[in-house]
Amino acid sequence: MMPHQSNVASVAFSSVLSLKTRAGFRWLVPPLIGAVLTIPSNVNASDFSSANVLTGDWGGARSAWQAHGVDIRLNYTTESLVNVAGGEKAGGTYADNIGLDVRFDLAKLLGVPSTQLLVKLSQRDGTSVSERFIAPSLGGNTFTAQEVAGTPNFKVVNVQFNTRLLDGRLDLAYGRLVANDDFLSSSLYCQFVNNAFCGSPKAVFLHNPFTFSAYPVATWGARLRYDTPARDWTVQLALYDGDPELKRGDARLASQNPHGTDWGLGDNGVTLAGELQYHRHRDSATALPGTYKLGGYYLTGDFDDLSVSHQAPAGDQVRGNAMLWLLGEQMLYRTSPDRHLSAFGSLVASLDDRVNQMSHYLNAGLVYRGLFRARPQDSTGFGLAVGWYGDPYNRGLQAAGQARKDHEAVIELNHRFALGHGIAIQPDLQYILRPGGTGDIDNALVIGAKISLDF
Repeated sequence: MMPHQSNVASVAFSSVLSLKTRAGFRWLVPPLIGAVLTIPSNVNASDFSSANVLTGDWGGARSAWQAHGVDIRLNYTTESLVNVAGGEKAGGTYADNIGLDVRFDLAKLLGVPSTQLLVKLSQRDGTSVSERFIAPSLGGNTFTAQEVAGTPNFKVVNVQFNTRLLDGRLDLAYGRLVANDDFLSSSLYCQFVNNAFCGSPKAVFLHNPFTFSAYPVATWGARLRYDTPARDWTVQLALYDGDPELKRGDARLASQNPHGTDWGLGDNGVTLAGELQYHRHRDSATALPGTYKLGGYYLTGDFDDLSVSHQAPAGDQVRGNAMLWLLGEQMLYRTSPDRHLSAFGSLVASLDDRVNQMSHYLNAGLVYRGLFRARPQDSTGFGLAVGWYGDPYNRGLQAAGQARKDHEAVIELNHRFALGHGIAIQPDLQYILRPGGTGDIDNALVIGAKISLDF
């Protein structure tokens, strides 16, 4: 590598991390740049061409680093949406997430066979259009319009080891894990911007305290995934700490681990999750592959009894909680390996409506990759999600003098333009029916765009 190439790579990476003031990332810049400058250049190129990522291969340094066991990915995603009709008032917001993922191949670095270490960091900013404009009187509607909207904050997410054995058919994950990375997940969900779809159906998270973890919240855990020799069946089992925010049983506390840097064990039981998957034509480039999943979780901790008045400073609690789900995704039609139409659908059911706000939930949708022949990398999505609130939750609302909630639904249509160089722009249209579920807020029409940059 020529010296001036090293300088270009260093300047590019530093510039990316200083798009805004990112206090959580600044300490990483010097060691990363230093490592780039010391990597030898006599290594074959990898997958960091400027056609795929905005900053390219940093003069060959990035490929060399990958060949020696370190793989860096940096993404900036922003979702800018405007409530143009309905809801409680018109207006728009933007929300964003900067995600830094670093994978260490421990076989290459330390001689630990078949093992990888994944470290994810997140910085979120912005505000929620659901909270500010669609349903501010309720603190936002349930199916929030921007999946990246969250508390503006730097957070350490996954610090996760993966060991793969039996020719990759046995995958063991352990460390700081995110539950919905593995369970109730679909490769099609994050075609969509609304949080009803991406990253998992939101109904599984609507209990207090929050236990079944989702990005960017991680918790201690271990997960086993086993594929049968024919790879047509998969079994997943996992055990997670049931107190990821370290509230020690006090659901009304703010998170006691806001940055994900306190790695102590919690004090609200554990999460047990399991899933059985069936695969048709798995990984085929010519047939029509599909995956079907049956799963569920059981939480052993204490949770708010939703039938008690929600204005009580500390309501009665229920020991344990459980939910079940069915999920399927199936390719329906293909004209080439890269141009195809796929469908998805899922059903989520609560086994204890005293704990879970929604008694049941379903979604369905279509995703067409390469709808237009001239743009084979683009993708078009249409989805519908609806969730019904349980009777115990409504009894609690009525006890507090609040309106009953029946159901909330969202319809979303979008098209993702893959522009190359790691750039994607996705115009998005959402129609939110019965925001907040009460029927007192007009249906909301939301438009905007999601922009994603891979550096």
